[in-house]
Amino acid sequence: MFASLCISAVGFANNVAPSRMGASSIVMEQSKAVPFLPKPPLLDGTMAGGDFDPLNLAVSPSRLAFYRDAEIKHCRLAMLAAANWPLAELLNKPLAKLIGLPAITDLTNGRAPSIPNGGLYEVNAVFWFIVLAVGALAEIGEINPLDSEARLAGDLGFDPLGLWPKMSTAEKRTMQEKELANGRLAMFAIVAFVAEEFLSKNAVF
Repeated sequence: MFASLCISAVGFANNVAPSRMGASSIVMEQSKAVPFLPKPPLLDGTMAGGDFDPLNLAVSPSRLAFYRDAEIKHCRLAMLAAANWPLAELLNKPLAKLIGLPAITDLTNGRAPSIPNGGLYEVNAVFWFIVLAVGALAEIGEINPLDSEARLAGDLGFDPLGLWPKMSTAEKRTMQEKELANGRLAMFAIVAFVAEEFLSKNAVF
């Protein structure tokens, strides 16, 4: 109730302030993501992903590009994690039985191996070495972006099917929006998976 009153008060102030200040006052555009706050100046719609920055962390174009690049990396990792979580719980036992190895999920009450659930120490060290090596190569390796002129955040040049050059400008923008939307949803999903299994001690799937 108190929060609603505060929001209403801010909205009322935004509506009446310009008329009291006169014609020379500047009316700031409101954020679509957080309607009771002014729109961050750098998030003017040029970049996909909306204008959510209530703390005004993107204080410069370089800082905004850094945050967006980090967000896309986390989005992609979260999508992989959210997809792998149910697969680990549903397929670990039958696959382990197929190749004659003990199932790690037997040690975690059917839960996906993770830091809070345990079971990671049972994974072969060779696997972790390969994961770290691939990650290191992705970070330090030479990257040929798909669109070097646009300098798009997250553009690692990965397009094995060659779809990007065939897309129109509108289609490229749609793909960027979809990647961010699905990635943000995946970040919430993987946090929910971890929290539920940590608290309930039972597998989600």
